[in-house]
Amino acid sequence: MLRNLFIICQIVFLLISCGEPLPKNDTFLKIFNNSDEDIFWFFSFERTGIWYDRISINSWLEYDDYIILKGESYIDEFNSDAMKNNLRQGWYKYYLFNYDSIKTIPWERICSERIILKEVTFNSWDDFERCNFEIVYP
Repeated sequence: MLRNLFIICQIVFLLISCGEPLPKNDTFLKIFNNSDEDIFWFFSFERTGIWYDRISINSWLEYDDYIILKGESYIDEFNSDAMKNNLRQGWYKYYLFNYDSIKTIPWERICSERIILKEVTFNSWDDFERCNFEIVYP
């Protein structure tokens, strides 16, 4: 009985692990913060836009990866084929905010008054290539 259970577990493991490999991140966008303030960044697709609810932003704030300290930079890695597919369906935007503002100003006000340091829209893969896969703030 125990032997049969072991064999079944091995078969299930093999079946699960035989799927297509996940695409590798083969491209990156570098975000430079050349300012004297810490910034917070995130991206969105045409389907979602900047108008996330406050809960979504709070979940983003939990990750240090979205904070770029003054004078620092961040590399956002992604799969180029997946990105090209996303761009066929709409635009792709990067938003940069003052980090202290995100923590203290209500999200509804940030959206209504567009309290954004910088907004960069990519409508095509060519847009990424034209900017040399870099966003520089300011």
